[in-house]
Parts: sequence; structure tokens; C-alpha cells
Amino acid sequence: MTAIDWVYFVAIFLCAVAGGGVPFVRQKIVRSSAEFPQGEAFTSGVFLALALTMMLPAAFSLFQQELPDINYPVASIIALGAFLVLLAVEHCTSHLIDDSQPVGDESSTPAIIPVTLTAIIAMPSFFLGAVLGMSDRNSAFLIFIAVVLHKGTAAFALALTMVRSTLNRIQCICLLIGFALTTPMGILAGGLASEYLGGHVLLIKAIVLSLGAGTFLYMGTLHELKRTPLIKHCGKFSCFLWMLAGLLITGLVRWMIGEAHSL
Repeated sequence: MTAIDWVYFVAIFLCAVAGGGVPFVRQKIVRSSAEFPQGEAFTSGVFLALALTMMLPAAFSLFQQELPDINYPVASIIALGAFLVLLAVEHCTSHLIDDSQPVGDESSTPAIIPVTLTAIIAMPSFFLGAVLGMSDRNSAFLIFIAVVLHKGTAAFALALTMVRSTLNRIQCICLLIGFALTTPMGILAGGLASEYLGGHVLLIKAIVLSLGAGTFLYMGTLHELKRTPLIKHCGKFSCFLWMLAGLLITGLVRWMIGEAHSL
């Protein structure tokens, strides 16, 4: 890993810890102010542009280089698979929460709920970190910005669920630290893969980029099904403009840095 990779490693970890630490410090106040509509809308636009203008085209290019005899959109299939797996898991979790949530008592949420939610969000977080660790400097910076914009708010939302659950304080802190480490560990895994896998690195990079594209598409569209930003927030004109700004800015930067296969 390079020096800038370590900067990303530490910054993303601290961002998650900071976002998740707020509910532990001011539990009563933050329970009524857990939303950041403009920020979530902007992040959705960034996620969509990264997936469709950078990651997926880059994966197509790499698969074409590594598997020239396969005339099939392998990258799309992998991205779609990641998208559907995350959607299915979140559907199951939504039903679990609905079935387990005590009526009229939000303070005694079963411990399985924050644990399951953390695992679900940790999976795409790891893949996004791996994509960051395998990307060039310009593209990695864009991915870093998108991850940071989401990581703090995601940790905040998870911590809210933790403090409302039957988990004790030590268990909540350990769970939060584990979530905070998922993206940095993905960065480390991506960096190690680039360094040690030799001739297979391009194929693995194509797979990781495809998984990342599917993950970004999911995070930008259907993540948190009942309150996904594109549905809940972007109906407001101001939030729609923030989403459009995130998409256009990221698309412009993609045009400025050149061909997608430079990722």
C-alpha cells in the first residue's frame, strides 16, 4: 500500500468512528435528527456516476483484455448479481426488523437487528474499499470522497440502532469499530491483491470493479429500502438538484481523467 492508501485507510476509519460515536455521546438529541437529505441525495448521484461511468466501463475493458474469446457482458452479470444479493439480503432484514420490533417500544430492539444491519452494510463497504485499493490515484480519490460521504452517515444510523437495542455499551462499541474497519480492510486487501497476484491481477480487478459497480448502484438506488434517498428525498426539488450535482460533477471528473480502463 502507498502512503495515500494509508491516508485513505485512516481517514475512512476515523470518519466512521466519528459518525457512529455521536449517538453514544448525545443519545436523546440525535434520535430525532438522524437524516441528512441533501448529503444523502448528493451521495446517490456520486454513486450512480461512479458505477456507470467508471467502474462498469473499466470492468468491461479489463474483461475484454483478459477474456477476449468470451463475447458476453460478464461485468454486467457480476454487477447484477451483487445488486440482487444485496437487495435480497436487505429484504430479509427488513422482514426481520418488522417481525422483531416491539410495538410501541423502540428502546428494546433485539440485538440481532443491529448485528444483521451492520453485516449487510459491511459487505458492500469491504468491496468498495477493495475497489479503492486497486484503482489509480485519480479514480481512488473519487471513490474515497463517495465512501466518506456515506460512511459517516451509515455509521451514525447503525449506532442509533445499536443504542436502542439490548446490546450493552461494550458490545456496541466493538460492533461499531468492526464496521469502521471494513472499508479500510478492503483497501488493504485490494492493495495486496494488486501487489502479489501478478498475472491474475487484471482479471481479479475486473471482478472487483464489477462487484463495486453493482454495490454502488445498489447504494445509490435501493439501499435502506423504506427510506432510500432517490425515493424519499429526491422528490424534493432541492434534493433532486443535489443528486443531479453529484452525478454531473462525478461524470465531469470522469471525462477529465480520461479512459475508463485507466482505473
